[in-house]
Amino acid sequence: MSDWPFVGEVPGNPIGKGRARGTAVGGYVRMYTPKKTADWESGAAMVLGAYWRRAPLEGCLEVEIMAMSARPKRLLRRKDPDGLMWKPSKPDSDNIEKSTWDALVKAGVIRDDCMVVLNRTWCCYAPRDRGPSVCVRVREAGACPSVGWWDSIPGPVYASYSEVDVESAGF
Repeated sequence: MSDWPFVGEVPGNPIGKGRARGTAVGGYVRMYTPKKTADWESGAAMVLGAYWRRAPLEGCLEVEIMAMSARPKRLLRRKDPDGLMWKPSKPDSDNIEKSTWDALVKAGVIRDDCMVVLNRTWCCYAPRDRGPSVCVRVREAGACPSVGWWDSIPGPVYASYSEVDVESAGF
């Protein structure tokens, strides 16, 4: 048995979370999610929900997302590699994360996206022999690390933030 209790795949190109839009209704502003984002989240929730028929995961969670987009024609030449290729373009990984987390909540896999404390996302072009998709897996996050790379950063210039003169620093 895998130590990842949830593993699923949503076929199709990854869609990032669109910026919330607003419209005036009866003198009030009503905010809404763009249709393209809402449609992808609903479809992804249906697919991911088919993988999961249990109570939502709770506690501190770790999520890994592999977002594989369709290759543009310029990368289908014979000399281009057959496997995964980095995709340094839109949609941004953070927007893919947000839309995927919302789909996981709608599917009932996780209770709330604020429970994701550890996340890793790869944005790539799909291999030649595989179509575009979003692969996601979720598990309980382990213990919080007690030491790490951040311990090697030189100490702050100020002993504490209360010593910073906000006015002269330009904040």
